[in-house]
Amino acid sequence: MEFRRRVPRQPAGWDGVCEIEGEFASRCRIIDISMLGVGITLDHPSPQALVGRHITVDIPAIGDSASLRLEGRITSARLTLRASVRVGIEFDSPSAEVASKVGGHANAGARRVRVRSKTRTAPT
Repeated sequence: MEFRRRVPRQPAGWDGVCEIEGEFASRCRIIDISMLGVGITLDHPSPQALVGRHITVDIPAIGDSASLRLEGRITSARLTLRASVRVGIEFDSPSAEVASKVGGHANAGARRVRVRSKTRTAPT
């Protein structure tokens, strides 16, 4: 039987900062991303304790461009050959407020993704 994903993944290779609920923020690496979730690697002493927990992944801006924040639940966690932990994250569903603003299309793939723009102010 061939395993097929619901949506294709795109390779990423980005550095980020991850914050798992109840823990301090730490560095992570975004391996791949899709419309439904993201795969990352990070260091953690107990991969089994991660599944089901909420996580925030911040991808810093390069220069003055926008940065990205992804939020979701950890659905899988396993050790890699390099002793880091490979984590699968499913994005959070949008809030009821967001769902009402998009006319009930929230179940058609919309996920919570926050983009923060860094703006410059002119010197006075």
